[in-house]
Amino acid sequence: MTAGELSRLRPAGVDTLLTVQLGRFTPAPPFWDTPLPLRWRSVTSGHARAAALLSQGLLTAAGRAYSRSLRAAVAAAGSPPLPPDVAAVKAELHAGLALVQLRLGLPAAAAGNAGKALALCPAHLEARYRRGVAQAAMRDLEAATADLVAVLRVQPGHAGARRELRRVRGAARERDARLARRLGRLFA
Repeated sequence: MTAGELSRLRPAGVDTLLTVQLGRFTPAPPFWDTPLPLRWRSVTSGHARAAALLSQGLLTAAGRAYSRSLRAAVAAAGSPPLPPDVAAVKAELHAGLALVQLRLGLPAAAAGNAGKALALCPAHLEARYRRGVAQAAMRDLEAATADLVAVLRVQPGHAGARRELRRVRGAARERDARLARRLGRLFA
C-alpha cells in the first residue's frame, strides 16, 4: 500500500467490510541509532534463527541468517578490542557460518570463517575442527593434520576429528606413495 491508498478487508467469518486508509509511513531508525541492548537482541535472535534453520537442513537460508547476524554483530560490537563475551558471540557466528559453508561445499570460505572464529576465540574447539575439515577438503593435508591433532589433544574422544584425521593421514600416505613412484620413474 502507498500513503493515502484505501483497502477493503473482509475478515473470515465476518459479514462486515472494513475499510483501511494508510496515512503515512514512519521509517525505522537506522540500526546503529538503536540502543545497544536492542542491537544485541537482534544479534542473538538472528543467531538462534540461523541455528534453527541449520537444524532443519535449510542451508542457504541458514547461511544468510548467519551473515546477517554477523553484520549486525559488527555494528553492535564497536571497534576492537572486543570484550570476551562479545568476541565469543562473534566466534560462534563465524563457526556456524563455517559449518554451513562446509555443508554447501565451499571449503575455502569455511576455512576463512573458522579462522576468524579462532582469531576471536583461540580455544573454540569446533571452529578448529571445521577449519581442519575445510583444509582437508582443499588438500592442505599438513594444516588439516595440525588442526585435527590439536582438537584431539584437547578432546581425545572427538569422534569426528578422529575419523577425519584417519582419512587425512591415509590421503597423505597415498600422495607420498604417488610422489615416490613418480620420482622413482624420473631417476630410474
